[in-house]
Amino acid sequence: MKKILFSFALLALASTTVFAADSPWAGTWKLDLSKSHFTGDTFTYSKTSTGMMHYSDGSTTSFDFGTDGKPYPTAQGRTTTWTADGDHTWTSIAKYNDTVLSTTHRTLSADGKTLTIVSSGKRPDGSDFKEESTYVRVTGTSGLAGKWRNVKYDQTAADFYILSFPSPAIIKWDIPSQKETVTGKMDGSDLPISGPNVPKNLTLSLKLVSPTKLTYTVRDGGKPLAYGSDTLSADGKTLTDVSWSPGKESEKQTGIYIKQ
Repeated sequence: MKKILFSFALLALASTTVFAADSPWAGTWKLDLSKSHFTGDTFTYSKTSTGMMHYSDGSTTSFDFGTDGKPYPTAQGRTTTWTADGDHTWTSIAKYNDTVLSTTHRTLSADGKTLTIVSSGKRPDGSDFKEESTYVRVTGTSGLAGKWRNVKYDQTAADFYILSFPSPAIIKWDIPSQKETVTGKMDGSDLPISGPNVPKNLTLSLKLVSPTKLTYTVRDGGKPLAYGSDTLSADGKTLTDVSWSPGKESEKQTGIYIKQ
């Protein structure tokens, strides 16, 4: 998914008053894609000395792969299998523990300047999803090799999640479509994230900045994967999530969530 950083920051506030069931943070929050900003991210494809392709997002994710229909490891225990459908089109399948996460079709324009990426599949709850991104070439002259920057993003169904407080000291956060949950005390320690497609070492830690703002870090086995912050509007109806990958502060993503 495009929003692979999730919206983790809603999971904590440091006073028991905020942990009450009627807290303005509690409830169902739905993404407003029209007000969000999920463009501007970059990645690079390059050729290795062995003839393989190399992918790098310029931060924490990089791996080699071939377009030979064989599975290659990517990140957090996932694999990717690429096939070339023609000179300008490729299909890849992402899996985790033999479960298909998504099927992605890439199409390079005739002039080699635009790359369209369409991903689709089923979420763990059985619902369908589809995402389409358009990238423009930053470097390189032909083929996949080069640096690419996202200029357009769309998805068929808006994401939403639920924040609740089972007890004054415990927070529970759910993404129903992904069957993902975080439950525990908000004491700054790493909290495990559970779900059928969540790597076992993925954790979340949070820090309160003010009653209406907190920061968070997502880690894989202790290694930071993402940073971010969430800010609650004065009327309690809107949450603004800003996230970025380590070393890529200039490519921040902003998700606007509306209380339902």
